[in-house]
Amino acid sequence: MTKARRRFLAAGLGAAAAAPAVKAATSGRMKVQGGVRIGNLFYSSGLTGKGATIEDQTRDILAKQKANLEALGSSLENVAKVTAFLADVKGEKPAFNKAYAEFFKRDAPARTALGAIFPDTETRVEIELVAWIP
Repeated sequence: MTKARRRFLAAGLGAAAAAPAVKAATSGRMKVQGGVRIGNLFYSSGLTGKGATIEDQTRDILAKQKANLEALGSSLENVAKVTAFLADVKGEKPAFNKAYAEFFKRDAPARTALGAIFPDTETRVEIELVAWIP
């Protein structure tokens, strides 16, 4: 290994080594409130919410997701990926984005928003996510 590479690795690993230790990932798959936990990852089920508008439903869903994460010792800050299914992705995406931004104010996770056909006319949005549990 070259001296430059060793210095680079030592600088990066040294900084990580100085950071507080995190718990090792737990093994196994476990059903938890709102989804499945595998080790230090939480995979939520797709949740729908209550409310007359997509904004109301988005707020309700993300509040549920937040509560599920907090029960696991995590938070919305640890969300890595969000997938949102919208009944009218073209017409309602701006309203969805407005409510979504209330929960992810900065450093928002990766996100995919897709159009979906729901079995009822009341459901405007369904949201699932993947998050890290420290």
